[in-house]
Amino acid sequence: MIAEPCYLGAYGLEDLRVLNDRLNAKVVEQVNDTQELVMLNNFAHESNEYQFKKCLQDRMSDIASWRWVLEDLNKRLTEAAEALQYEHNALRVVISRLQNEIDEHSLDASKPGALKPLSDSVEEAISQEFEFLRDEKKKFERMILALEKQSAAIEKTKKKIAADVILKEQALCIDEACAKITSGMLPKMECGLRKKKKRSSPVTRWENRCIALKTAGLRALSNAIVTRQQVRGARVHLSITAQAYAARVDAALRRRLNSNKIKLQDIYWQKEEAMRDYKALLDEMTTTEQNLLETMEQERIVESRLADRSKRPPGEHIRDEVDRKLREELARLRNFSKQLRTNHERIIVLQNHLTDSMTRIECCAEDILCIVRLDDERIVSRLGEVPTDIPQPPQNFFEPCPDSPNSSPTLEESPRTRPDTSLQSIQEEDEDDYPFDN
Repeated sequence: MIAEPCYLGAYGLEDLRVLNDRLNAKVVEQVNDTQELVMLNNFAHESNEYQFKKCLQDRMSDIASWRWVLEDLNKRLTEAAEALQYEHNALRVVISRLQNEIDEHSLDASKPGALKPLSDSVEEAISQEFEFLRDEKKKFERMILALEKQSAAIEKTKKKIAADVILKEQALCIDEACAKITSGMLPKMECGLRKKKKRSSPVTRWENRCIALKTAGLRALSNAIVTRQQVRGARVHLSITAQAYAARVDAALRRRLNSNKIKLQDIYWQKEEAMRDYKALLDEMTTTEQNLLETMEQERIVESRLADRSKRPPGEHIRDEVDRKLREELARLRNFSKQLRTNHERIIVLQNHLTDSMTRIECCAEDILCIVRLDDERIVSRLGEVPTDIPQPPQNFFEPCPDSPNSSPTLEESPRTRPDTSLQSIQEEDEDDYPFDN
């Protein structure tokens, strides 16, 4: 009989060894699995950290690039707004200058007559210049309103872009702070109720919003550039056209001034000729009156002779050759007296015509002299030149004609030769001022 080893307390040792080996194998396997899991976790963490930092850098690069684009666009819009403000101030200056041109040149230096006088090429040119300046003033006032609207639109777009730039700067700061967070500097968690998270928008919406801001800024910038070019073009057009109108008016004024000076000299010569003719008629009238008096004296003598011969006795009272000669002489003297009276009446009529003609010449000279002085003052006021020499009338030009009761006023008394005198309003009489009770 074989004896089996049987020790006290050692029953099932093999089973325990097998169990221990199996547990040891599981422990080793578990340790290996745990180490593999830790390695995988570390590798995944490192990979995710790399991907996170790379994505964060890309995102920050996108935000920084858009921020730079929007900041540059905002800077350009600021420059465009300043340029539009400069053009706005320039338009204000242009409008004030246009108003001064209208007040000084078209209303003062080129003022038309009070009762719509006859119009010629000069007055038409002045009226056209006045209409052009007034239309240009209205156009520039409308351009100022358009500039103000354009500036308001630019400011609105700038505010939107500036607000978006601030948001991007805040996002960059947060992303930079997010990239610097490590295990040693965890932020303190807020205790209490959790805030409701804001719903995030997709990247495409963010990109579309950035593109929309960029498009709006570029459109505003383009409109500002176009508006500025239009304003500058309008200013250049105004300068060239106004200079053309002014040159046309100045040329017409000079032409009419020289023509009226020649007319004045011609009128002065005509007045001298008329005065010379009038004096010749006066001498002729004196001669005619003397001849008429002599003829009337001779006629009385012949009539007295005939009366004396009629006192002859009846036998001697016959028509002889002496009576016939006396009667022929009396008829001739009466006919001559009639002709002298007719000639005297014709001389009076001619004198009246000459007086009327000289009066018209004086009135025409006063009118032309007034126009010459007005044109000379217009040229001095418009161009700042030295006043030209105006042909002055002779000393006795406005003197009354000899033996002429109706004479025209002198140069100093004529109201039409005073270009500086304005029309005075007629004051109505007050009935209370009449001394009825005295």
